[in-house]
Amino acid sequence: MMGYRHHSFDRVRLQIASGIEDSWIAALWQDCVNTTNNRICRWQSPGESGPEVYVKVYRRRPSHGLLKRWRPGRAIKEGNGYLEFSKRGIQTVPLIAWGEERHWGLWQRGVVVTEAIDAITVEEEYTAGENVELLRDTAELLARIHTAGLTHGDPLARNFLATRPDPVPFDLPSWGKLTPSSQREDLIRFLGSMLQLTESRETTQDLLCRYADRIDNLPQTEEDLLQESQNYALRKKQA
Repeated sequence: MMGYRHHSFDRVRLQIASGIEDSWIAALWQDCVNTTNNRICRWQSPGESGPEVYVKVYRRRPSHGLLKRWRPGRAIKEGNGYLEFSKRGIQTVPLIAWGEERHWGLWQRGVVVTEAIDAITVEEEYTAGENVELLRDTAELLARIHTAGLTHGDPLARNFLATRPDPVPFDLPSWGKLTPSSQREDLIRFLGSMLQLTESRETTQDLLCRYADRIDNLPQTEEDLLQESQNYALRKKQA
C-alpha cells in the first residue's frame, strides 16, 4: 500500500503520496483548480516530472450552507474510500493526493488526484462490443467489494474501468460500510445501470445470479431486487 504524507500551503491541506514533490502539487493546484472551472482534468507537469493524473475538483456552490461547509467535504471521504478499498484488498486506481481548501474553517474546494489509467469504462466497452462477460466480471467484483464489508455507493457501469484481468472501481465519494440497507441500495443501482445498458432483463438476472453465487446473503429476494432495479432504471430514463 502506498505511503502518504501531510502537505499544506496557503489554506490548502492535502495528503500526498510519498515521492511527490511539493512543487509538483503546487503546479497541479494552479493549473487544475485556480485557473479553470473544470470538474475533471487530465494533467501532467509541463516538465513531464511526476505521473500523469486525473484531477477531480469539488467546488463550493451557493446551496452549500454553513453546516455543510463546516464538515469534511466529499474529497476527504473519497480519498479515504480509496484507502479503505486498498486496505481490504480491492484494487482501485492509484491514489496520488486528496484534501481540501478552507477559509476561516469553512470548506471552499476539494481535490482527489488519481493516476491516469489508459482504459475506458465498462459502460463504454459494452456499448462498443456488447461484451457480456465483462459485465459478469463486474458483478463478481461487486460481490468481492461487499464480501470485504464495503459498498461502492454508486456502482454504475460508468464507474468501473474495463481493465484486465478484473474491472477496477473508481469514483468513490459515496462509499460506505456494508449493511443490509447499503447492500440493497448498491445492488439496485448496479442492476438498474446494467438493465439500462443492456436493455435485457434476462442479462440483468444472469448478473444477479453471478453476484449471488459469490456472497452469503442477499438483502431481498432475487425477484424483488430485479423489480426494484427495473423501477430504478425507469426513473432514470424518465429523469
